[in-house]
Parts: sequence; structure tokens; C-alpha cells
Amino acid sequence: MINIMKPHMKRYTNCLLILAFISIATPAYSESYTPKSDQTIVASWTVPKPAEQPKVFIAQLISDASKPGFASRYYGRASALLKPLLAEAPDDSELQFYTASVLQHYHQFEQAQQLLTKIVQKQPGNVSAWLMKANIHMVQGDLVAAKQACLQVLGHGSLFVSTACVLEVNAEQGQVEQSYQQLKQVVSVAGDIPREQNIWLKQILADLAQRLQLPQQAIDHLSGYPLAQMPVSYLALWADIHLDQQQGKTVLDKLGPIVLASDSFDDALLLRLALAEKKSNSASASTNHLASKAWQQRLTQRIEIRLQRNDTAHAADIARYYLDIAPDAIKALHWARINWQQAKLGPDKRILARAMAAQTALKSTTQA
Repeated sequence: MINIMKPHMKRYTNCLLILAFISIATPAYSESYTPKSDQTIVASWTVPKPAEQPKVFIAQLISDASKPGFASRYYGRASALLKPLLAEAPDDSELQFYTASVLQHYHQFEQAQQLLTKIVQKQPGNVSAWLMKANIHMVQGDLVAAKQACLQVLGHGSLFVSTACVLEVNAEQGQVEQSYQQLKQVVSVAGDIPREQNIWLKQILADLAQRLQLPQQAIDHLSGYPLAQMPVSYLALWADIHLDQQQGKTVLDKLGPIVLASDSFDDALLLRLALAEKKSNSASASTNHLASKAWQQRLTQRIEIRLQRNDTAHAADIARYYLDIAPDAIKALHWARINWQQAKLGPDKRILARAMAAQTALKSTTQA
């Protein structure tokens, strides 16, 4: 499931479907202060205007956190707002759900599941809670429990939502071709689909098409919406598809401006831009002796920060950095194993396999 805070960059990570069931107010933003001189600008960012109702504002923060540049600050702010509210009303299902969303973002899966279990015990028809439970189970590799959670949606939500949830789990169990064809059929007969749910479905379809080595179909699934308006998970998947087709320049030209215009840089998008830059530099090595490494340098700076903090929440990105940007087989395997402890989706398995292969190759070279 495409999750508000997904571990791989579907992971991202990363849950648009869950957001589709959250009733939130239209975000309103205060105008930023504009300095009279460029010399006074240190940093700039969008400041969300608090809603009159705290729950509405928290839902707004969590919703907006899926957009480029917002995750780190908005999840942090939502968490700070939630703690005193939940302490005063520990049985409030809305507060429990929002807290579970934040916990999931920070990979605190067991605590999130405990809250979600409390919610569904009181509210068996809470579709959002069941979907988040399914997502967490799937990320942790418990596909049987994930499918059971998906099936709980039947009778409480639309049939296609539950079906799509089950089909995504089936794909993780190896039924990629069947899931792809069935999901296309489900979408074709579903009628008008709300925008947030449709974005979620398009990402699943694009991911399945990519796994089936159907790049044009994957690209077509993601062509219906302006990239600048899409969440990080959508952008990362779009970039992955184009990178697989050796279209690094397309990624730089279209994703670069979106990231530069955001409040801050997301690790997943930085990684893909660095990969695109490296691929583009390699492709033009014979003619371009002054190739830019701006994105690779930005990513290196970010990775150094993650390492200083021992930031295991970004273990997948760190492992890929040591696989693809600054090759280091030992460090790549170290972080791939940390990531595997947290997330066991297909991409996580592939990262671990690549890291193990790199370690084996290193040993062979050393022994030769």
C-alpha cells in the first residue's frame, strides 16, 4: 500500500489511500515574510496556518507531509501537538489514528499496531485503521496478516479498495502478473474514483508494470497528474521507472526543479537525482569534462548527517548510496541488513541481495 510514511519509496515509504478517508479542512497557509535584501535570507519555508480545531490541523499536517520537502517538519510538529492531546484523551480514536500515522513514519511499527488494534476493537468499520494495519503487516513481511486486514475492509469500504489492497499483497506473494491484470480490470469498472484513491491505484499499477518490465505502461499509469502536485512516493516511483530506462536527463530536467522549489530536500528524491546525475555524467563522459556533481554532493552531505545520527529510518537510502553513488560493499551490506530488519518488501529484498553480491565480489577480489 502507498503509505504516508512508507519505508521503501513506494515506502515512502512510502498512505494516500488512508488520507482519502480522513476528513480534513482545506489547507490554508500564511504568507511568508519577504526580506528586503537577499543578504538577509538564511532559509525559507511554507508555514501552515493552524486551524481552529487541533485535530483538523494535525490531519492537515499529516496530509501535507507526503508532499516534497514537508515530511521532517510536519511529522515532527504533528507529533508535538498529539502528545498532550492524547495524554488528556487516551481513548480518542482520531488521536490514536493520527499518532499511529506518525509512529509508522518513524518506523515504530509495534507501537502503531497497538494503537490501531485499539481502534478496530472499538470501531470494526474503521477502514483507515484496517488499511494502515495491512500496510504495516506487509512492510514487515507478514503477508497473511496483511491480507486478513485487507479483507476486514469488505462491508465497510468500497469493494475496489479492499480488492486493490488484497491484490497488492498477492503481488508481494509473487502473483505479480495476475494482480496487475486483475487490478486493471477493477479500475476499469470502478467508475469515478476519488483523486487521492486514484493516485494510490496508479502507483500500484505503475509499480506492478515496472516489475513486469513493462516500462511504457508504467509511465502511462503515472502520466495523468502534474508531477509538481504529486507526493514523494509518486515522484520517487516515476524517477525509478525513468532511471531503469536510462533516462537520467529526463529525471534531472523534470524532478530537479520540483525538488529545488520545495522547502527542503527529501532523501529519496535526492538519491534519485544523484543517480540521474551520475548516469547522465557517465553517458556524456567523452564530451563533458566539467560534469556537474551538485546532486551527488547534496546527497553526500545528507548521508553524512544520517550517519552521525545513526538514522536507521533511512537505512534503505544509505544502503543504496553505498551501492550506487559511493560504492562501499561493507557499508552497503551493513545498512541493507539494518533496513531488512525493519522492512521486507520486494525492493528491500533486492537491496539486500545486491549488497550481499557486492560483499561476495569484494571478498573474491581480495582473495584473488
